[in-house]
Amino acid sequence: MTLLALTGCHEADPDRPQWVIRSQLVFLSEDFGSPREPLPAGRFRLLFPYIAGDIYGSPTTGDFFNSPLDADYRFEINLNRHHELLLASLEPTEFSLSYLHIEPAEARVARLAPMILEADGIEQVGRADWFDPDSGRALLLLYLDRPATISGRGVARGRPLRYAIRAAAPGYVWVGQQSNADENVYAVTPKPARLLLAVTPLDKSPAR
Repeated sequence: MTLLALTGCHEADPDRPQWVIRSQLVFLSEDFGSPREPLPAGRFRLLFPYIAGDIYGSPTTGDFFNSPLDADYRFEINLNRHHELLLASLEPTEFSLSYLHIEPAEARVARLAPMILEADGIEQVGRADWFDPDSGRALLLLYLDRPATISGRGVARGRPLRYAIRAAAPGYVWVGQQSNADENVYAVTPKPARLLLAVTPLDKSPAR
């Protein structure tokens, strides 16, 4: 696994170098614990749509980035580019999970939700998650258009689950799930020193 980080480049907005993602596509087991044989590049296509107005659900936008993979399945996404398309695509926040709430209520959220599909079709060939190999956690990448808090309590896989996502300013935040003694908590986490895009087998587990 290669050292990967959110870093800038000469084409990025100099005020937002952290909006450039350099990552690598890897194929892992469902628990992210072991590698799998990668699909040949000609067997799939990678898309980076957004889910606007929610954290979970189906994408509401197309792929603004069209980021190709190199021979080692590395890729780059510059979130500074076409940011105006994201802003135009934002929708009022209406969470599909009834226990989630956002404050202030007029704040808008969007999740960059990678997808891996058949090369010539629309069926998913796996589940794509941002993954921090150092912590072993899957991550969410959210955009919020103003300082806001997403909160709520639920249950997932028999464990209490709490959302405590606080964005101090407009922009992107990485969100990870932390396990405490009594509950799991989704909260903002520092950007990972290494960042992978992990493809795991499709299953029917709750959204993560």
